[in-house]
Amino acid sequence: MIDAPLALAFAAGLVATVNPCGFAMLPAYLSYFMGIEEEDQGRAAALRGALVVGAIVSAGFLVVFGLAGILITAGFRIVIDVIPWVAIVVGVAVIGLGIALVRGYELKVGLPKAGKAASGRGYRSVFLFGISYAVASLSCTLPVFLTVVATQVTRGSFVSGIATFVAYGAGMAVVLLAVTIAIAVGKQTLITRLRGSARYITRVSGIILIAAGLYIVWFWTVSLRSGSQALGENGVFRFIENLSQTAQNAIASAPLLWGLGFVGIVLVAAIVVFATQRTRRPSTEPAMSVDD
Repeated sequence: MIDAPLALAFAAGLVATVNPCGFAMLPAYLSYFMGIEEEDQGRAAALRGALVVGAIVSAGFLVVFGLAGILITAGFRIVIDVIPWVAIVVGVAVIGLGIALVRGYELKVGLPKAGKAASGRGYRSVFLFGISYAVASLSCTLPVFLTVVATQVTRGSFVSGIATFVAYGAGMAVVLLAVTIAIAVGKQTLITRLRGSARYITRVSGIILIAAGLYIVWFWTVSLRSGSQALGENGVFRFIENLSQTAQNAIASAPLLWGLGFVGIVLVAAIVVFATQRTRRPSTEPAMSVDD
């Protein structure tokens, strides 16, 4: 039987990626991934890239939430006041990245290959994007995070708190991994069928990033200047909020079913990658000569 706090934490993690504050970062993240130029091609390589990128973004997400939870629990409430200003900076950075993609900049993420060491530059940029995603999402998801995870630390044992944090992170990670895998398959199919489409994909990704960044900057600027109630009068905000609420309600209505579905997608992708690597792995044993 699944422990109730762990199940609750996992369900909270599932909806963390579709919160109203950071909802614009979901298409921004998917567009960011679409804009990545991979060194290798093929379905297995695309799945491997999705698993790597999704895992690194999830790590950035959890680092931010973990640090924020520790600081606020320790009494540093100023973190809550700083979040909107940092989110505006994130929005400006997303706009800048989108402009760079539209102008032809290529995002390179070197995945490890046999006999080669992967470059860490691409990984760092992906990790920073995960941090940006988390910062944009903090205001809406932090109260739930603190209630589910921090409460378990203060009321239960340290070990139970860590387990709850891991469950929350697992719920959030499987959503990001599953949607990244789906986008990777779609991207690979599009590139295979339409020759020369890669550069158009990159530019479209840039346009979506610019739109998402503008929304994030607008959202937090209005919220800081006029209060959150002013947002409710805007049609664009109501549209985004309705999309976010629909996604949250769908996941919250059957978290176990959604969780199993997301986990299944990730496991299938991992099995495909593992099986492909095994079939392509060259033999490391020296060939025996006739004289031996």
